[in-house]
Amino acid sequence: MPSEHFNPGQLIFKEGEKSHDAYYLVHGAVEISVTTPHGKQVLGKISPGEVFGEMGMIMDRPRSATATAMEATLVESITEADFESYFLQNPSRLHVYLATLFERIRKTDLLLQVSGQPTPAPPARSSSKEPVFRVRITALGADPKSGSTITKLPFRIGRSYFDTSVNALARNEFSIEDSAPYQLSRNHCEIDFDNGSFVLRDRGSKLGSFVNGEQISVDAGKISAMLKTGENEVIFGTHGSPHRFTITIEELK
Repeated sequence: MPSEHFNPGQLIFKEGEKSHDAYYLVHGAVEISVTTPHGKQVLGKISPGEVFGEMGMIMDRPRSATATAMEATLVESITEADFESYFLQNPSRLHVYLATLFERIRKTDLLLQVSGQPTPAPPARSSSKEPVFRVRITALGADPKSGSTITKLPFRIGRSYFDTSVNALARNEFSIEDSAPYQLSRNHCEIDFDNGSFVLRDRGSKLGSFVNGEQISVDAGKISAMLKTGENEVIFGTHGSPHRFTITIEELK
């Protein structure tokens, strides 16, 4: 497949443009965004091994979103004629594509359910220097060193599944064992960096989460909450849920 290199900040394609190709991300990172009445809305970030830009090509419609390289990025271009064989000849790529597609459907559905609500602006920073952070998630009350350091965003969290084929489609970086009556959904929430701040964002869970006492869920009408520098107390599920964690954001000097 032909490959293309993109520099940080360079557009790969723009919302409204004619769709000619899909892309397989070899390395780097790509941000997918749309323009809304409230400004730019980030739909997600594409990681290596994922496919993007295929829907407009398949449906013969203009691009429905903008794709921007977030760092030095290498992609493979996939034409409509090659799209089917590209996956059928490589089942592992097909599996990743299906998982990515399901995640997109969930996010699109969430945006439709809470549409019209502006994203709160992040607090202004006094320094022009880009800060560097360390983010860890630890069971509440446990030794902080026993937690997991987050090295990839978005960092997806959900319920563990014993069926490995189903669990793989959930695409979680952090899986938590749960038992009936379940507090956690298979695709529960994710930690991400959006508009200059770390956030915890719901992924269409049944019961939602609490972030520093604030509920986020579709039913609550708010699907994301900012995470402050320092310790954040998070409950996955209802107030009575046993799944309580501390998300610590440390700014490195």
